[in-house]
Amino acid sequence: MPRDLQAAVVTQMDATQKRPVLLFELGLSSTLRFVAYNTNLVFPTAGNTYTAKNIQVNNVIQALEGQIGRVTVKFDNVSRDMASYAHNEDFRGINLTIKRVYLDALGNALNFNELFNGYMERPSEITRHWLTVSATSGKPLTKKALTFPYQRMCPWIFGGSKCNTDGLADLTSLTATGTADSGTTSTLVDNALTQADDYWNFGKMKITKGGVVYRRKVKDFVASSDTITLDVGLPVTIDNTTTYELFKGCDQVWETCESDNEWGPSADNSLNFGGCIHITAPLDRE
Repeated sequence: MPRDLQAAVVTQMDATQKRPVLLFELGLSSTLRFVAYNTNLVFPTAGNTYTAKNIQVNNVIQALEGQIGRVTVKFDNVSRDMASYAHNEDFRGINLTIKRVYLDALGNALNFNELFNGYMERPSEITRHWLTVSATSGKPLTKKALTFPYQRMCPWIFGGSKCNTDGLADLTSLTATGTADSGTTSTLVDNALTQADDYWNFGKMKITKGGVVYRRKVKDFVASSDTITLDVGLPVTIDNTTTYELFKGCDQVWETCESDNEWGPSADNSLNFGGCIHITAPLDRE
């Protein structure tokens, strides 16, 4: 005659097999927490809220040992929220964590497995419906491994929150604010910018005029004329009512980012470079 499963067995099956759901954590300036589910989810109990979002996971590349080395994730962008994050923040080198939780019959998350822990690239596609981003360097099974791809370029940005973890770099010298003028839409002039040529190259800017903030990157800085050329022109003319906030950048190659270069950090910051210092610059840079 048939018999029912023991209650303890049913509970265990619910805890480990029923309704697996994926959690996504993006380590931007404010950590984004999403759940690929139809309602928001709190995990752990009384912990963080993960916002429900339509998410697709594609192009998963796994090693023979089982860890994920590369993954592509598509986040729903119908409400334009992901496009806003891409406009205001640089995803490159930012941590992406994917966890799988198991829900019981009441929708409570009981436990989780960490499927992926890696670093994002720039978003490869932003449309009305999706933001697509890939990430690499999944968490290896052995800790004795590079945590970044073996590469020349550093995935971090000088002046960013991850580039001064040892406290050696004087990041106060990596920012500037002021009032600008030029009479053009693509250049910004301020005689208070007295640094050497190229010092502000690759940096970021927040330009404000008429209460509207425009975000741009620095294409070139010429010391003799105190002039910054923007990567993309503004829809308005820069005049003496325009203010700016400037953040120092770097082309992320060690030869141009080290402290003995005019446009490098003001103190040694090699421990935080994050790239492979001994890989030399390309021939066209020498």
